[in-house]
Amino acid sequence: MKIKFLLSAVVILFIATVANAQSTLKIGHVNIQELVQKHPMLDSLQSIIEQESKDMQEIYEEMIAEHEAAIEKFEAESDGYSDFVKQTRQNEILEQSQKIQAYNQTAQQQLQNRNMELIQPLYKQINQEISNIAGAQNFTYVLDVSAGNVAYISPESEDLTPAVLKAIKGE
Repeated sequence: MKIKFLLSAVVILFIATVANAQSTLKIGHVNIQELVQKHPMLDSLQSIIEQESKDMQEIYEEMIAEHEAAIEKFEAESDGYSDFVKQTRQNEILEQSQKIQAYNQTAQQQLQNRNMELIQPLYKQINQEISNIAGAQNFTYVLDVSAGNVAYISPESEDLTPAVLKAIKGE
């Protein structure tokens, strides 16, 4: 009899705990992509990336112009070359072409890395503000709706995007 009573008490206590936990569950959502797009520092970061991209593009175009000039020179003068000299010049042009391709690939990778390096502090600040606001308002979970993994958002779910945007802008 005592075992049944004790078991019943444990079950009732468990149900009460689960019911209480469910009633205090508070879920909100944000749109991190919107926050990044509206971040006050985004324009200056994009300007930096655009300038670096432009600088790399100018170098690339100079390399292409030199390569095309070398090809034109080879085509104009190749009739007077011996087979050995022709082969040597062709190899030089091929090596130059490979250097241009390698530069282009390296430049693209450097731009991607630089973009990540510059935008990482924005994400860090946004996540910190989300944590601050969610903690202050006792949210249990905050979902990112821009990730596309949220199948349904209840009308009761609170959108924290405006509050986080104000915090980012220092308002």
